[in-house]
Amino acid sequence: MAQTPPQQISGTSLSGTRWQLADSEPSLVQQLHHETNESLLLVRCLYNRGIKSADAIRDFLSPSFTQHRHAPNLLRDMPQAVERIRLAVNQRERLLIVTDFDVDGTTSSVILSNTLRLIGGDHERISCYVPDRFSEGYGLSAQIVEKAVNEGVSVILTADIGIKSHAEARLARQHGIDLIICDHHLPDGEDVPADAFAVLCPKGSSGTNYPNKDLAACGVALKLADALLSDHPKREPYLASLAKLAAIGSIADMVDVSNAENRAIIKFGLTALGQPSNNPGLRALLQIAQVNDPVTTYDVGFKLGPRINAAGRIAHANTVLSLFAARNDAEALAIAHDLDKLNTERQQIQQNLVNKIIAEVEEKPSLDRVLVFSGHEAEGYHRGVVGIVCSKLVERTGRPTLACAINEEGVAHGSARSIRGFHIVEAMQASSDILVKFGGHPMAAGFTIRADRIEEFRYRLNQYAAEVFQGQEMARTLVADAELRLDDLTPQMIHSLARMEPHGIGNPSPVFLLRNVPLRSITVLKEKHLKLFLGSYKKTVEAVWWQAAQFQSQLTHADEISLLCRPELNEWKGRTTLQLKVVDIAL
Repeated sequence: MAQTPPQQISGTSLSGTRWQLADSEPSLVQQLHHETNESLLLVRCLYNRGIKSADAIRDFLSPSFTQHRHAPNLLRDMPQAVERIRLAVNQRERLLIVTDFDVDGTTSSVILSNTLRLIGGDHERISCYVPDRFSEGYGLSAQIVEKAVNEGVSVILTADIGIKSHAEARLARQHGIDLIICDHHLPDGEDVPADAFAVLCPKGSSGTNYPNKDLAACGVALKLADALLSDHPKREPYLASLAKLAAIGSIADMVDVSNAENRAIIKFGLTALGQPSNNPGLRALLQIAQVNDPVTTYDVGFKLGPRINAAGRIAHANTVLSLFAARNDAEALAIAHDLDKLNTERQQIQQNLVNKIIAEVEEKPSLDRVLVFSGHEAEGYHRGVVGIVCSKLVERTGRPTLACAINEEGVAHGSARSIRGFHIVEAMQASSDILVKFGGHPMAAGFTIRADRIEEFRYRLNQYAAEVFQGQEMARTLVADAELRLDDLTPQMIHSLARMEPHGIGNPSPVFLLRNVPLRSITVLKEKHLKLFLGSYKKTVEAVWWQAAQFQSQLTHADEISLLCRPELNEWKGRTTLQLKVVDIAL
C-alpha cells in the first residue's frame, strides 16, 4: 500500500525551514494498533519509518544480539582471513593493525587487538598504528607498508581504511605481506584491491552475500572477532564486551539503525555500557563524560564520541588506544582528562570557525546551491574541525556545505556534509579530475584538492546541483510524525516512544507538531539558548531551544507559536519533569 506524501505545513519558520506532516494511512495504523496492542502514536511513528506489519513492529521493538547477528562467514573472504590470522598467531608472526583516526577506526583497532590477544596472540607481536591526520593524512599509505616491511610484519590488518588502496595492496604483496582489509567504504561499481589477501566488506556486488550493507567498520571488526572466537569457550561473554566498542563506533559513524543487526549491536552494546566494566579506560571515559546507566545514543553521540574523536582532530588518536590499554584507574583517568581537555580545545576552535563563516554567509546577498568555504590554517581553518563546522552550516543554511583547510604547500584538505536528495560523493565524482582524492558516504565525505582549483570545484559542484534539483528550491525540510496537543504530552507517552530507540539514520527520534500554543514567557540561558514557558496557568510546560538566542526578539511579542519538538523527561536534583526540546518554531 502506497503511503500518502507528507502534507506541507504553512507558516513562517524562524529558521527558514520547510515543515511537513507525515500522512500515515489511518485505517492501517489503527489495524496495526489492534494487532500489536502497542500505542496508536508508537505505531504511527513506526509506520512513518516504513514498518508496516505486526511482525515487523514486534521484530523492530525487540532487537536481539543473538537472533539478529548474521553469520560472519557470509562476508566475502572471511574463511581465508580467519585461517591466515590464526596461523599468524600460532606461529608468532608479527601483525600490524592499521586504522582510521576517528571513532569508528579507533574502536575497530581496540576490538581487533583485543581479539587477537584473546585467541592467544603475543602482546609483543601485535602492534597498532593510526596515521597522523596532519602529517600523513587518511588511509593506508606506501610509507605505512614500508614501515611494516622494516619491522618484519607478515600480516597487515586494516579497519575503516584500505578498500581503495590498490597500489598499497600491490606493494604489500611484492614484499610478501598479506593484507587483510576490514572496511565499509566501497563505492558503487568499484572493485576491491585485487592484490589484498582478503577483503571483508559488506558492500559490493561481487563475492558477498552479506545481508547488512550498512555495517560500520567496527561492525566488520566485530564480525571478524565473532569468526575468530567461534570455538572459544568464552565466546559470548567476550563478544558482549566487544559489542560496547562496536556500539560506540557505530553510533559515532551514523550507521543506519533501521537495520536489524545494527540495532541489535547498538542496543546490546548500550546496555552493556551501563554495566560495570573491567576496562579502566572505559570506566574513566564514562566518568569524565558523566555518563551513567542507562546509556543512550545521545550519551555516545554527544559525550563519548566527541571526546574520542578529539584526539585525532587536535593531536593524535594514539591517545585513545592508550586509554583503552591503561593498566589501572589512575593511569586511565589521567588519559581521560587529556581527552577532555582536547575536546574543550576542539570546541573552541570549532566555534571560532563557525562564527567566522557565518559572518561571511550573512554578508552574501544570495547563497550558492552548494556552499564552499576555504582558508589557510593560520586563519583558523583547522583541518580537524572542518567536518563538524560543515554540519553546523548545513543546519544553519539547509545547503550542502564543504570546508577545507589550506596548508603551506597549497594543498587543501576538506570535508563535506550534505542534505537529503544530494549524494555528495556522486557530486564529487563529477569533478574527480580536479580532486587529488575523495571518498565517503552520501551525506558526508572528505577530499583533497589543490588550492588553486577550489574555485573551479565550487563552480562545478553548483552546476551539478543545478542539474540534480532542476529549478527546485533548496531548503532544509523537517517532517513531523504527528500533530499533538499540549494535553497529549505525558510521561507515559514518552516511556512508550522510548522503545523505538536506538535512534539515528533510518530511525530518527520522533518529532511532533504543536499548533497555536500559548507562549507565556521566554528567557535567555547563558546568552545562547532559549527557555520558553508554554500553555496556561493550569498546565505549563517548559521548552528549551538550544543555540537559538538569536530568535529572542522575534518571539518577544508573540502570544502564540507553533513548534516542532521532541518531548523528553528532564531529571534534575532528583525531580523528573516533562520538557520539550524545540526543533523549530513558526509564528
